[in-house]
Amino acid sequence: MATVAAHEFLSPGWIRAVKQIRDELELGVQETDLGVRANVTIVDAPFEVPVVLGHLDTNSGTLILDEGHLGDADFGIEMPYSLAYEIFVERDPAAVVPVLLGGQVKLTGDSSMILLLADAILVADLSDGPAQGLGSTTSEMVKRIDAITLR
Repeated sequence: MATVAAHEFLSPGWIRAVKQIRDELELGVQETDLGVRANVTIVDAPFEVPVVLGHLDTNSGTLILDEGHLGDADFGIEMPYSLAYEIFVERDPAAVVPVLLGGQVKLTGDSSMILLLADAILVADLSDGPAQGLGSTTSEMVKRIDAITLR
């Protein structure tokens, strides 16, 4: 079995590896009940540039992660790096609601959509199949991203 290089979450190497995973999977377009576009801003990142700008988009039926902000996002979320790690890497469902209610994140736009994403992606057990409302490639992509994420 080939050894997979692990990268620190949101580091430049991690971002390149995620793009490679996305390209390898040839995600295409799948039906979805969950079309959400969100801009994500991570502050206090432990890198030379401490602010990471990215976005996620589920309109194609799978989870697309990429750099930069979208001009037509449904909502925006800003949070510290440590919190992003806890939510996106550890995917601790118990952490989601206190974070939203505790003022640790800044939300703009239609922030009600974050609950849809939390239910579909963060809370779902992706080892048992696709995230709710997203195509089957999402589960494979998340497994591969987990494999390249340094813990």
